[in-house]
Amino acid sequence: MSEVALIFFFLAVSLLLSILTSRGVSLLKAPLLLGYIITGAIVGILLDISIPISNPWQFRADDYEIVNIITLSLIGFGIGTELEYKELKKVGKTVFWITLFEATLTFFVVSLVVSFLLHFTMGWKIAVPMGLLFGSFASATAPAGTVDVIKQYKASGNLVTTLYAVLGLDDIFALLIFTITLPISIMLLGSDQLSLGVALFHAVIEILLSVGIGSAVGYGLAYFGKKIHEKFMVTYLSLGSILLMCALAEQFELSPILINMFAGIVVVNRSKLIARKLNMALTDWSPPIYVWFFVLIGTRLDIHLIQKFWLLIIVYIAATMLGKYNGAYLGAVVAKAPTKIRKYLGFTLLSQAGVAIGLSIAASKYLMSAGYPNEAKLVTSVMTMTTFLIMMIAPNFVKYGLIKSGEAKIH
Repeated sequence: MSEVALIFFFLAVSLLLSILTSRGVSLLKAPLLLGYIITGAIVGILLDISIPISNPWQFRADDYEIVNIITLSLIGFGIGTELEYKELKKVGKTVFWITLFEATLTFFVVSLVVSFLLHFTMGWKIAVPMGLLFGSFASATAPAGTVDVIKQYKASGNLVTTLYAVLGLDDIFALLIFTITLPISIMLLGSDQLSLGVALFHAVIEILLSVGIGSAVGYGLAYFGKKIHEKFMVTYLSLGSILLMCALAEQFELSPILINMFAGIVVVNRSKLIARKLNMALTDWSPPIYVWFFVLIGTRLDIHLIQKFWLLIIVYIAATMLGKYNGAYLGAVVAKAPTKIRKYLGFTLLSQAGVAIGLSIAASKYLMSAGYPNEAKLVTSVMTMTTFLIMMIAPNFVKYGLIKSGEAKIH
């Protein structure tokens, strides 16, 4: 099968098969994205069977990175448009403490548990820096799956408002934790290729660039959004701006979530009406993009990797969930948040996808260049499978938290 034919085959089968799988999970009263991930697992198997061994071009989920970038950009913009200053004032202190506790506690719990497990096979010298890296990946929460479940069940209320703000701030926290952890881990392994000062400087520059570029685009959107009323023109404006920010994020190696989130924040605080108008235009064409994104997660299923790293995968997932739930609970207690946020917010923070995968790929590149290919392969392999498995179970936890808090609309 040719490269172009394979791409069209993937795009077509993903949408068509998702009709069946989404109907199936609907009958089970499970979130729709679970059906999309199952579709991905099936498509991955079909493609592996259908591609002849003699064909040098093989299907790789990484070749569809453009889908991931656009999806994360859409999610980032959507989160940003939920962060209205008037609403944030009500939950500002709560959001800060919850994010601080859930990100840092998850980092420490996963780092300790993974380091202890790996020391039996690698020794402490390798286990500790690897544990720190896995802890930094775990600190990130993937907004894509969570936001998709929120929209499916039309959830709204104090918990959802807090959740949107935590998802926005969590990406910044995770980036800072990873930026500090990566050079320390590389140095502990015995390499001096990265320094903590340089890494922190790059992190600050990345955040400042994201704020600057995103805010500038946001002001442009708010200005032109006032003057454009035709539906197709609004679509062109919103889609063109999202793609522009995708290009800038790639060019300057910025997080597509961050840069789009700041654009959304500016728009909604300039005009809530314009923010709603832009989001409605994006909603008209974005559903297939989300389907392909979650299908791509499903294609990462690899039984051989599960067999090889099964214990580490289970330990990582369990430690991540333990850290996220208890961290969110403790943060909510410290902030004196309402009871339903203390009890149920932690269930909505268990997803992991694009951000964690992106951080693991970045870490893998540094490990390879520092002369640790086996450790680099371990990082990418384990994070690929944990992402797949977490996204299989996390949406149900999100649904549970939204229903128990009384903010999901179940008919």
